[in-house]
Amino acid sequence: MSGIAKICLSTQEYPPRIGGVGVAAQRLAVNLVSAGYQVHVVTPCDTPDAAGTLQRSVEDDVVVYRFFHDFQQAQGLFAYRKLLRSLDEEIDFDLFHGFFLTMAYPCVKAASRRDRQRPVIASVRGVDVVTLIDHPYLRNTMISALRKVTWLTSVNQLYLDRVAEDVDISGRSSVIRNSISLPSEMTETWRLGNRNRGVVGTVGRFRWVKDIPLLMRGYNNVHPSLRRRLLLAGYFDSTDRNEEVWSQILAEEFGLTEQVELTGRFTHNEVFNYLRAMHVYVQPSAYEGMPNALLEAASLGVPLVATAVGGMREILTDGRNALLVPHGDPDQLGAAISRILRDPELANHLSQGARRLAEYFNPERERKQWLTLYERLLTANSPEKIL
Repeated sequence: MSGIAKICLSTQEYPPRIGGVGVAAQRLAVNLVSAGYQVHVVTPCDTPDAAGTLQRSVEDDVVVYRFFHDFQQAQGLFAYRKLLRSLDEEIDFDLFHGFFLTMAYPCVKAASRRDRQRPVIASVRGVDVVTLIDHPYLRNTMISALRKVTWLTSVNQLYLDRVAEDVDISGRSSVIRNSISLPSEMTETWRLGNRNRGVVGTVGRFRWVKDIPLLMRGYNNVHPSLRRRLLLAGYFDSTDRNEEVWSQILAEEFGLTEQVELTGRFTHNEVFNYLRAMHVYVQPSAYEGMPNALLEAASLGVPLVATAVGGMREILTDGRNALLVPHGDPDQLGAAISRILRDPELANHLSQGARRLAEYFNPERERKQWLTLYERLLTANSPEKIL
């Protein structure tokens, strides 16, 4: 067997959807294409009205399949698994990669054929570990997949340690952290001025795990003379209405409705404009892998406040490149935000520290780690396979 290796990257999200998983998946796909692989991205889209519809496109030399279905129902998941098998019969993939644990199970099923067994990578991302712990139906399939995958990656060690409580992953796991491209010399980095002074903000798709109500409470604890606006650059997940309703109730209760700005959906190219408009970037998450939005804020030098959870606890140093607070404590969150808002010297100190942090997580470092892993697994499975 020879020729170009064909990769199936099954991912929970893919642009233009806003979300860290999608951004990271696209970055991986483009890197694989640049290294000479043939990459086919398959991603679900929660659109019940178009159930069963498959949309194919070529984006940055990556073949992208968007499968529309209602993935809140079991039928959608089974239909997705059937789709992967059908694509494999047509394309004959050499490696499968489930970019989110729920995406690994369909990959394991498709990769197992009587005539040929292919390697499968599973990547723990975002709220995966929460699902692994709390979702009975999905937990069963995730545990089954984890026992069979060839290799497991995560953006932090904490998640690998949690998975290891359920499945033996010794000798077949590694941490590959997200990366961030530093702004070019032509790109305006963060600086404090009249336009962003007093603006507290965050970026993302606001699911319950992002804990916007905690941010609302923390912002309310900031003295009115220091704060000017709470900028929520993103949108609330339609599958989690409670988060949006609770945030709205708090804004009304605290009298903050006029200060809260919810942007709604936007293209990823616009994210840096929103980040520069902030005096402080806050990541108030209950759980977190390694948020792309936080790294993007760091690359511009926006002063950071974050909860000490997940990957953020592993990469951030309190007082050097961010202010860290325990999750669930609005008093400490508000106090950390206030410290930056009232102290320009601290803001500049944290800004410089954030940029140094971003420099460490450069794209070439992440690219080499992924390509080394792919080459090793493909070579072990098929020594004569070449790019």
